[in-house]
Amino acid sequence: MSQNILLLAASVFFYAWADWRFLALLVVSTLLNFFLGLKIHESEEDRKRSVFLYLGLIFNVGLLLYFKYFNFFYEGFFELLSAFGNTSEYSALRILLPLGISFFTFQTLGYLIDVFNEEIEPSKNLLDFSIFVTFFPKILSGPIERAAAFIPQLQEKRSFSYPVFVDGLRQILWGLFAKIVIAENCATVANLIYNNYENEPGSALILGTFFYAIQLYADFSGYSNMAIGVSKLFGIQLMRNFSTPFFSTNISDFWRKWHISLTTWMMDYVFTPLSFTWRRWQKRGLILSIITTFVLVGFWHGANWTFVVYGFLHGIYFIPLVYSGKMNTSEIVAKGKWLPSIKELLKMLSLFVLIMLTDVFFRASNVGTAFEYLKKIFSKSLFDFPTSLLNGTVLFTTLLIALYVCIEWINREKKHDFEISKYNIYIRWFSYIFIFILILFFGRSAETFIYFQF
Repeated sequence: MSQNILLLAASVFFYAWADWRFLALLVVSTLLNFFLGLKIHESEEDRKRSVFLYLGLIFNVGLLLYFKYFNFFYEGFFELLSAFGNTSEYSALRILLPLGISFFTFQTLGYLIDVFNEEIEPSKNLLDFSIFVTFFPKILSGPIERAAAFIPQLQEKRSFSYPVFVDGLRQILWGLFAKIVIAENCATVANLIYNNYENEPGSALILGTFFYAIQLYADFSGYSNMAIGVSKLFGIQLMRNFSTPFFSTNISDFWRKWHISLTTWMMDYVFTPLSFTWRRWQKRGLILSIITTFVLVGFWHGANWTFVVYGFLHGIYFIPLVYSGKMNTSEIVAKGKWLPSIKELLKMLSLFVLIMLTDVFFRASNVGTAFEYLKKIFSKSLFDFPTSLLNGTVLFTTLLIALYVCIEWINREKKHDFEISKYNIYIRWFSYIFIFILILFFGRSAETFIYFQF
C-alpha cells in the first residue's frame, strides 16, 4: 500500500509540475473511468452495460475531439462553406492541449472495452487504477499500457532486485544517449535543411530526410527506453515500444516493431473489428480495414492533413503484402549471424528509404510543403554535390549514427537495445563509460521530446 501511495503521489506531482492547469481534468478522467468500469461489470443487462460503455466512449473520445481536433474540424467546416461562396469570417479558438491526453485516453478506452468484452475484471481499487492512468514515466509519451499487464504488478509487493535495477539504469543511459546525442545532433542538421529547403538542392534534401528519420526514431525510442528504465527502478515492467524497426524487411514487420503499444492498440480495437465486419469483401475488405486503421494511426498524431496522408500511405504500402499472402511475416534479420544476406540488406535499405521519404509528411507543416519538398528531391538537383553540408557537424553526426546502428544491430535479438548483461564486467564498464563520455561531450540540450506534442 505504501509503495503505491508513493507512486501515485510522485505521478500527480510530476504531472502538476509539467502542467498543473490540466490536473483536474486528469483526476476527473481517472474517477469517471474507474466507476464506469465497475458499472459495466456490475450491470447484468446487456443494454445497461452498453450504455455505460458508450458513456465512457463519448467522454474519452470527446476529450480528444475537443482538445486535439476541434479547430481542425471547425476550420474545415468554414473552408467548406467558403467553397460554396460563403465569405463569413472566423477565427480558430485558442485551445490548449493537455499533456499526454492521447496516451492516457487510449489507455482508459482500452480498459473500458476490455471490461465490456469480459477480457479483464475491473479494478476495484481506486489507488491501483489511478496509478495505471497517471504513472509518471509513461503518462506524457507512453507506452500505452494495458490494464491486464500493468495493474497486477501493483497488487504485489515489489522488492528490490539488483539485476532489474541495474538493467533499468542501463536502459536509461541508452535512452539518454539516443535523445541528446543522436536525436539532437540529427535535429541540428535536419532543421537547417527543412527550414531552408527552397534554397537547397535535392541532394541536401535527401540528407535532410535521412537525418530526420533517425531523429524521429532516436527521440521517441530514447524516451521509451528511459520510461521503461525508470519504471524498472520501481519494480514495474512496461511493455517494449520499439524493437529495432529499421532492421525490418517489410512494412508489416516494421509496424510490429515501431511504436508497438500504439500499433497493437489499433490492431486490437480498430483493425480486428473492422476486418471482421468487412470480411465478406475478402482481400478488398482486409485492405480497406488496414488503410482505415493507418489513417487513424496518422490522425492520432495530430490535427493536420499531413498526418492523414502519412497514415494513408503506410496503409497503401500493405497492399502488396495482402495479395502475396505475407502479411504475417515477421523475422529477425540475420538471426544468429553477424551480417545480413545481400537480399536482406537490400530489403532493409529499400524499406528504410520508403519510410524516410514518407516521414516528410510527418515533418512538414502542410501537405503542399511536403509535396514541394519531395518534388525537389526528385529533380535534377538530386545529383548536385551538397558542398554546403559537408562540414564537421554532418560528418561527425553520421559517425555517431553508425555507432548507434551498430550497437542496435548487435543487440537486435535482445530484450532491449542496450542489453549487455551477459558480457564480462570489463566490456560492460567500458561501454558505460564510453556512452557517458559521448553524452557529456557531444550531447546537446533538449527542450522537449517530439511526441510530447501528441
